[in-house]
Amino acid sequence: MSNVVAFHPRRSSLILLYEVVDEAGNAEWGGERPEEALTWVANSPTATRILVSGWESDEEDAHLVGQPLDVTDLVKAASR
Repeated sequence: MSNVVAFHPRRSSLILLYEVVDEAGNAEWGGERPEEALTWVANSPTATRILVSGWESDEEDAHLVGQPLDVTDLVKAASR
């Protein structure tokens, strides 16, 4: 059994976008690398939450699938 946690199947065509936001919900950082999101939160005096969203994309447009998830509490619990 693997210890890897995933919210989408590994072969999913979804692109996961991570966003770091401040208390008012203003984006401070965004990208596809979760480790960069963690680094940003650790070094920012104003970042308070990490959101993750799934996107489908063709060659021209990207479309949000569902709603962004706030994974801040999950990340904090896992890093204890």
